[in-house]
Amino acid sequence: MSIKSRPLILIHDIPITKTKMFWDGLKEGRIYATKCRDCGKVYFPPQADCPKCLKSNFEWVPLSSEGEIETFTESHLKPQGFTHYEKPYIIAIAKTPEGVKVMGWLEGVEVSNVKVGMKVEITSRIQQDGYPVIIFKPKNT
Repeated sequence: MSIKSRPLILIHDIPITKTKMFWDGLKEGRIYATKCRDCGKVYFPPQADCPKCLKSNFEWVPLSSEGEIETFTESHLKPQGFTHYEKPYIIAIAKTPEGVKVMGWLEGVEVSNVKVGMKVEITSRIQQDGYPVIIFKPKNT
């Protein structure tokens, strides 16, 4: 016995007042993290308030445009609203020289050629729907 399921769509506003520099940076191809001036902790994605010391004394830290793949997966499911993406696609996490781990879409390579440790260029772009996304592309070594 089963119950027929139906899609549940939730749309909400994401407050970005304190993280606006991150979103503006993505529009220009730059990636930023936040660093708490009180305890020194670096956060990505950027935080509006420090979860460690509960202060709001942050500075913006530009991240390197280079990284190394730590893990990846090939997805055959396309989230609703991602109609412009072809299936399958690769999602990966890359570690920057600053030690920050960033999640993004890995493009320009077949999944069979992706390896942990692969060097990538980290950038961003505006999608057809107007939202910025982080993109990884293999570095030519």
